[in-house]
Amino acid sequence: MKLKWMIPGCLCLLAACAAPARQAALQTPAAPSAPEAAPVPPSTVYTFEGVEVFGSRKVPKEKLLEVIGLPAPNTRIDVSKGDFVTLLQESKKRLTETWPFALCNYSVVQYPPTGTMRVTVDLVDEGDEWRMRFSPAPQGNVPDPEGLIAAWQDYSKTVFELQRKGEIPNHGVGTCRAIVCHWGFSHPALASREQKFIEGVPRNFDALVRVLREDSDEARRMGVVMLLAYGPSREQVVEAVIPSVRDPYTGVRNEVLRTLGAAQEGQPRVIIPLERVLEALWFPRSTDRNKAGWALVRIVETEGAARRQQILDTSGEMLVQMAGMQQRIDHEPARKVLTILAGRDLGADEQAWRAWFEQTRTRSAAR
Repeated sequence: MKLKWMIPGCLCLLAACAAPARQAALQTPAAPSAPEAAPVPPSTVYTFEGVEVFGSRKVPKEKLLEVIGLPAPNTRIDVSKGDFVTLLQESKKRLTETWPFALCNYSVVQYPPTGTMRVTVDLVDEGDEWRMRFSPAPQGNVPDPEGLIAAWQDYSKTVFELQRKGEIPNHGVGTCRAIVCHWGFSHPALASREQKFIEGVPRNFDALVRVLREDSDEARRMGVVMLLAYGPSREQVVEAVIPSVRDPYTGVRNEVLRTLGAAQEGQPRVIIPLERVLEALWFPRSTDRNKAGWALVRIVETEGAARRQQILDTSGEMLVQMAGMQQRIDHEPARKVLTILAGRDLGADEQAWRAWFEQTRTRSAAR
């Protein structure tokens, strides 16, 4: 999943990504090429699948959903018109006027391949502010080494423009030479840009890390995390981004956790710190927990259930809640982790996972 843009009033719009399918090359001679069709901009009409709430331990979900009061499932919504944003803002106002929360955040997740969308309302109760113990915001103004950050920002701007025109997909991932690939470089307008990052990032790695640690600009820090994925080694990249798991800006945390999961994938040993990943599962935003969830997937894929008790004692409650959610970006990583820890797949039944979780903890405490 990638952060696309922000809606006013802390209402996040997200797009879930699926890896593009690879096409097999045809062995027959190519037919004469037909004139290329004009690019078709992506549709802005989505089918609304519903709303979920996550994070409150004081107010029952049924009461929260009643006050939230968004359109019924299967409603067709054109996100380009702005009416839905108004509904979200009104809903948030009703919710926060009814109950006090330390945090209330609405996320709209779009699934372009299926033309569907969901809303998740993330809540932090008053008294649970410990879930948001982030580092102080940096206050510096750090130079851009070799113009790498500006080049990445220009690359990102070009990608979004190409997506708007329908010239490249607005979902899926591309190919690149970094640990994490976001959009790739296959389009002619992008093809020549990657070499600057391949050569420049290792040469300026320490200077980029300084930007991540010290610069006050949230967008620059987020861009630097993406750039650091071109670093000299996975271990060096992990060491560089780990302190920023607690960055106060959700976009930076999102990219850091994404990078950690990508760095761990396919490795013969665990190279990312389990403790930081488990901590991030309790963070307040959907983008925090789903990326932390995938990082945890990569850890248990590597070492199995070796640290099952630590995982369950620290963050089992969050994994069980995530496993029962309708939202795929939440339940998919949680169920993968729990299936490996349990040695069996209990599917979408949150109560079945909760019963296993409680039974496992009880057996452990009795030893």
